[in-house]
Amino acid sequence: MYRYLAVFLAMAVTIAAPILLKPKESARSADYLPADRLVVVTPHVETIRYELERGFQQWMLANHQRRVVIDWRVPGGTSDIIKVLKSEFTAAFENVWTTAGNDASLIHDFADARSNSPARTAFLQSSAGVGIDLMLGGGPVDYNGLKKQGFTVSRNAAGLGPEAVRKAHPDWFSSAVIPANIAGQDLYDPDLTWIGTCLSAFGICWNEERRVSLGIPSPPHTWADLALPEWRNQIALADPTKSGTVAAMFEVILQIEMQKAIASAPDSEPARAAAAAAATGWLNGLRLIQRIAANARYWTDSSTKIPLDVADGEAVAGICVDFYGRNFVERLERANHTSRLHFIAPKGETTVSPQPVAMLRGAPNPELATRFIEFLLSPDAQKLWGWKAGTPGGPEKMALRNMPIRRDFYSPESLTNASDPDLRPMEKGIAFTYRPELTADLFSTIRVIIRAMCIDPHHELRNAWAALDASGFPPNATATFDSLDAVNYTAAAGIAAKLKSRDPIIAATVARDLSSLFRDQYLRVSSLAHP
Repeated sequence: MYRYLAVFLAMAVTIAAPILLKPKESARSADYLPADRLVVVTPHVETIRYELERGFQQWMLANHQRRVVIDWRVPGGTSDIIKVLKSEFTAAFENVWTTAGNDASLIHDFADARSNSPARTAFLQSSAGVGIDLMLGGGPVDYNGLKKQGFTVSRNAAGLGPEAVRKAHPDWFSSAVIPANIAGQDLYDPDLTWIGTCLSAFGICWNEERRVSLGIPSPPHTWADLALPEWRNQIALADPTKSGTVAAMFEVILQIEMQKAIASAPDSEPARAAAAAAATGWLNGLRLIQRIAANARYWTDSSTKIPLDVADGEAVAGICVDFYGRNFVERLERANHTSRLHFIAPKGETTVSPQPVAMLRGAPNPELATRFIEFLLSPDAQKLWGWKAGTPGGPEKMALRNMPIRRDFYSPESLTNASDPDLRPMEKGIAFTYRPELTADLFSTIRVIIRAMCIDPHHELRNAWAALDASGFPPNATATFDSLDAVNYTAAAGIAAKLKSRDPIIAATVARDLSSLFRDQYLRVSSLAHP
């Protein structure tokens, strides 16, 4: 069944991709020459798209005396975009390959970074494109994946692209403006296939009126608060398999617990103690995620849905990206500057992450793409991300509530206009330091584990958690609930190795077997809790 499902999904993406990404000349862009039309694929919401396009149009008119338009493509979240790009690049390169008289069956590994086949070599030397200039928004992990596949480039044959921006503005790529790294996070790819445009973090949004009415004792201040039984059936969560940004949030929770365990490890035999502590912290993090998921009312494919549902009382709290949370708080603000919706980024329990932009291979308008990247990194665009709505130079309709990536934005003069003047992501101690050696190689595995442990068997997980709560958490049933041997730190490395197989059936089998294991485990917990 899973074999046929995989084939069906691949066919669906192949059929849908040309429809979702097909160039279309709308009334808004019909009056623009092709050279003045930029095609950008993004998961960003309409508010962000509007303000960035308006700002870019003004910037181009003032600096280059040109009228331009952006043709936005929004096929879904980041994961949806990547699937569509893979399908489109496959079709584009197959056309290039077969036109040259080659066998179409030989292109199967053209996007595999491990391959040195003629097809792979030919693709990396080609300008095969998909009619899209840039991808904007998402997370670094997704963009690093696009880089490995060869879908993004730092420059084209004419030298246009991100490298051209750095050549024109070398001072921007310095510790005084855009540092290479903060708190363990790269702000741009060392090879410049992507560059961060702004910073985001994760946090908790909650409906204070609903919390009080339900008698939940106190607002959430940490991730662990969301794992308490009093939040049962009241949490909204987003599916990490649909969004790299959401997956990064769960990775952060794991890293926090791992770093806590490592920090408390004994000093004797530090290397061995640190390794054992990392494994313990990994399990602690998974159990924390498991309990938060057990409290979840639902899982959604759209992370933007969470603050809206929490504001409407469909859920009492949820985990969301900071700019979505703060944006909805502002929308619901009353005349007395209060709001039923609140947002907090747990202090010391989150990290800042860049939202990249990248130029795609074969970009049809690389000159305008380069201009847009230059604009996004300029002080003018940074004001759109960080200033209050209505401020001269700031957004027109609504504050975007993103943290600018330029360090020089955070001057006393600029912060007087900032929508969130207390946010200082460049200062030490604001965010914990991300350690890629702990979890970076397991990023895709984390997605699979969370889906198998929390999403696929969510009904059984909720019932098991409710049974434990109702029976006072009996030791035997609770120990069964807590058993995560199948996905411990060592097992996770084995799962990662299988997921890297070129045979998609192997990956599907791993995911199916894990889901079945946890479903059966939660059924046993329910039986043990109510003998």
